[in-house]
Amino acid sequence: MKYRALIFLFFITISLATGAQSLFELTYHFELPKGREDYRAFMLREDDGTGLVRLEYYDLDTHTRNIVEMDIEEHFGVDKNGVEDSTILVLVGSNQQQIMGNVMYPPDNFVLSLNPETGYYEPSIVLSIGDDEQEDIGVLDDIRLLNQEDLTVELVSHYFTTDDEFFKQLFVNEVRGLTPQEKQTQLHLIVVANTEEKIIGNTCRIDKESVLKTYSELSEFLGIQFKPTVIADKDFSKVNVDNAINNLRPGNRDIVVFYYSGHGFNEARDGYQFPYLDLRDKSYQTYGGQYALNIEAVYQKIKAKGARLNLVLSDCCNNDPSQTNNTSTDVASTRASQIGWSLEKCKALFMSDQRQSILMTAASKGELSGGNSNSGGIFTFNFIGSLEQFIGQLPQKSHANIEVTWRNLVTEAQKQTINKANHTLCRQIDNSLRVCRQTPVYKFD
Repeated sequence: MKYRALIFLFFITISLATGAQSLFELTYHFELPKGREDYRAFMLREDDGTGLVRLEYYDLDTHTRNIVEMDIEEHFGVDKNGVEDSTILVLVGSNQQQIMGNVMYPPDNFVLSLNPETGYYEPSIVLSIGDDEQEDIGVLDDIRLLNQEDLTVELVSHYFTTDDEFFKQLFVNEVRGLTPQEKQTQLHLIVVANTEEKIIGNTCRIDKESVLKTYSELSEFLGIQFKPTVIADKDFSKVNVDNAINNLRPGNRDIVVFYYSGHGFNEARDGYQFPYLDLRDKSYQTYGGQYALNIEAVYQKIKAKGARLNLVLSDCCNNDPSQTNNTSTDVASTRASQIGWSLEKCKALFMSDQRQSILMTAASKGELSGGNSNSGGIFTFNFIGSLEQFIGQLPQKSHANIEVTWRNLVTEAQKQTINKANHTLCRQIDNSLRVCRQTPVYKFD
């Protein structure tokens, strides 16, 4: 087998993410002087623009079977003139690890091209540099989008050993369902979204629908009761938010999720690190004061209700009131795979006996939050993406069996939001485009 050096390419990493996980099986080959070298790839592209690839190949010299895992992170390509080419998406391999065999294998780079008819990026070629330092192009022989029914023992065994957690999760482990008592658990969801605001209303609407869908489906999947309260459109007001919180009566085994998408602000001289929610519903209402709530005050009120698990989340700015939310550029998309969730992982997060309360907001004090009307807020998009990664059946990246806990999930959501903001263009008040900057902050009790 030939040894490959890392290919040197120029990339611009601007706003790359999807709305769902994509799982492909690729077969490709390189034509080498000593013969044809064939590969099979199990490629997972996450909604945060990262993922992993597992390769199966047979060494031409030793005829031994090898399995290699590598992380991938995607970037737009740049043409020969140094101009960004948004029709090309490159999944750059790194951090490789030998799973089976002993033949060293530096990572390949997988190129996806935009299909103008569908609007999706689709695998097109594989790039590598050979021993002679010449660029080698791997020819794709077959591309297959995988869904749940495709994950058979035969297919998965090409890429995972029987000792891999992913293999055991699919074919070995048995998970106990909820007890009758556990099924009495109620998930109380309060969604507050300023959907009629003229600048960010569409972004808030996307966030609202995404949050509703996620927690509704989680409740259905777990088999627990779902109690949603939606404060949006004509119902958006400070009075209705106060009433929803005051009327909340969770049991001591219940779950409460409070979610806000809209304008937020903070004063430099104020002692709060978390933002005020701007809950004005009329143009003539004054800024702040009786029409605002600090999200930390909301958190304290909800925590005092005594539920087993409390999540209080806000996707809004956390800076000077004179500024407003950034509008971010669009994201890249690949076709979505239909892969189910893991009951074991969902139970670890939502049915644990450990009592927890979590407060998290989209941006640190002094920062704006970004979003657009296609994918919603950057923070909401990445928080839900991280949640779906943690409860999904698919393997997690970075070769690590990360424990499914809220602290690990929140840390991952923070990291991915920072990363996406740093690689996304946001439209400023003066209509210029600049790189977004936002760092979510959180606290646990």
